[in-house]
Amino acid sequence: MRMKMMLAATAVFGLSGFAMGDVLYSTSFENTDALGGKYYDTGDADVAHDLVNNDGEAWVDIDGMDAAYIPFDPSSSGLVDGDYVGVTTYAPSGSGGAYDGDQHYQMSDTDGIMTLTSAVFDTADFVTMALFIQSTGYEDADWITVTMGGVTLLELGNVGDGGLEMEEAAGVWFSVSGAVSGGALEISFASNSGSEAIFIDAISIEGAPVPGPGALALLGLAGFARRRRR
Repeated sequence: MRMKMMLAATAVFGLSGFAMGDVLYSTSFENTDALGGKYYDTGDADVAHDLVNNDGEAWVDIDGMDAAYIPFDPSSSGLVDGDYVGVTTYAPSGSGGAYDGDQHYQMSDTDGIMTLTSAVFDTADFVTMALFIQSTGYEDADWITVTMGGVTLLELGNVGDGGLEMEEAAGVWFSVSGAVSGGALEISFASNSGSEAIFIDAISIEGAPVPGPGALALLGLAGFARRRRR
């Protein structure tokens, strides 16, 4: 009888004991210390390199997300001339401000390729984020990609009518999401004009369901009861 009651308790409480999916990582870039002026890259614009935070300037690295720069071929000025990239409160026309909270992350006038990459999450199975493309005259060479672990979640531009493709998606916040199988989230943007900009917000990376402490405790008790009965 005690055994039956214990198994019944496991069945009743099992659903609450098992998590529906853990949030492995999330950010809306709300650290106010990250706000600052124009960002001036101190690296070599002709060489691919990591970007670092500079005193008094908007942070490009934040909450475990790391920024990097890859030059065009042939290379151009990159971010060494000072550009509005990183954490900001700036609200582009039509955005209504940040998607979540008061701050978001901007990439603009990159004169090369700017990337923002998370840590590797081996158990990630779903990712979502909000993206806003500022409306302007995009060219075929401008592009955006969002990938994770070999899965392409978004790819706009860099094709025959890439400028039109990006312009059609511009002017509103929209969600980029999808199922993944682990890996690092990478957001890449290529542009060559100050009016060409994207804004990133509300990133969330979720993992596969795992047993919660309550479920593990109940399963352990059930196993103990079986041993006692024997």
